Amino acid sequence: MHSAQKICLLLAMILAPSFAMAEPIATIKKLSGEVSIVRKNETHAATLGDRIHEQDSISTGNQGSIGILFDDDTRIAVGPNSKLSLADYSYDPRNHKGGLDLKVSEGTVSVIAGKVAQGNPEALSVATPASAITVSGNAFSIKVDNPTKEGNAQ
Repeated sequence: MHSAQKICLLLAMILAPSFAMAEPIATIKKLSGEVSIVRKNETHAATLGDRIHEQDSISTGNQGSIGILFDDDTRIAVGPNSKLSLADYSYDPRNHKGGLDLKVSEGTVSVIAGKVAQGNPEALSVATPASAITVSGNAFSIKVDNPTKEGNAQ
């Protein structure tokens, strides 16, 4: 193997893990009480200004709440005793197309849809076990009372 090939192979091995990491998709703008983020099976305490990644799960304690601003200006507020997973997110700022799939397994979550849902409300979906949903334009709230039942709300 030539030296140039060895260097390219070495660089590819070093850089590959960084490309495999999920890109940040949102920022924590408000934070109160106990809030934790699970990323790749590692749990850490959330801090103001942290970036949220696709596939992250967020849990709030008894007095915990969090406000999240996504890159397309979608805003999510998560109340106490809640569990939210960011299943999928894509956004192209050039044409405002993409999608956001959330899973609320427990608690209360309020959403104000951003650019990703403008003209295409189906681009934003929320999966829940059992929920009540209130929709007003591009804003809605979900409360999951019984996380043992299956269901889906959009």
